[in-house]
Amino acid sequence: MKIERISENQLKLTLTKADLAERKIKLEDLISPSERTQKLFRDIMEQALDEEDFISENTPLMVEAIPSGGDGIMIIVTKVNNKEKHADEDLRRWKKKPMDTLAHQEEKNSDILIYSFPSLDDVIGVSLRLDGAFKGESAVYKNDGKYFLVMQGDTYTTEETAEDAERILKEYGQKHISTPLAKYYLLEHGETLLAEQAIKALAKTFR
Repeated sequence: MKIERISENQLKLTLTKADLAERKIKLEDLISPSERTQKLFRDIMEQALDEEDFISENTPLMVEAIPSGGDGIMIIVTKVNNKEKHADEDLRRWKKKPMDTLAHQEEKNSDILIYSFPSLDDVIGVSLRLDGAFKGESAVYKNDGKYFLVMQGDTYTTEETAEDAERILKEYGQKHISTPLAKYYLLEHGETLLAEQAIKALAKTFR
C-alpha cells in the first residue's frame, strides 16, 4: 500500500491487487461497510499517522475511491472543515462509517450490468437482439482493447426477457465486475463510444 501526502488536508492511497488480496477484499467489497473494510480503513489511517503525521481524530473525512489499473484502487481521503461540509451522506468518520457515500451510490446504482466484448461487432450483435426488450440506459466504452457495454435500469418488458437477455449477453461476451466503481473507472479511463441509448442507437444503425 502506497501513501502520498497531497496537501495538509488530503492523502492519496494506492492499493494494488496484491494489497487487496492480502486483506481478502474485492473492489465490490468497498462499496458497503463491512468488518473487512472497517479494518482496512483503520490500517490506512494508522499508517497515514505513522508515515505522514496525518491526524484525523475528531475530524470529518470525505473518502473517494476510484479503480486503478490492474484491479487495484486509488483512495483519496480529505479532511473536511465545518464550513466545507456538504450533505450528510457525503461525510463520514472513518471509525464509524467508512465508504458510506459509496454505499449510498450503490443503492442508487445496484442495477448496473457490465459486459465486455472482444469486438465492436459483438456489441452490435447483442444490441440487435436486445433492442426492444431492454428499456433502461446503456453506454459503450473501449478500454484496453475491449468493448464494454454498461446497462443500467434493469427495465425489461417481462421477467422472462431479463433472463433471456443474460443468456444473450453471455453468448457474445463476458460479465464484468458490475459496480459503480467499475462504471466510473470506464468513464474516467476508457474511451466513450456511445454515452447514452447505445443499444437503441446501434440497433437502429445496423439493422
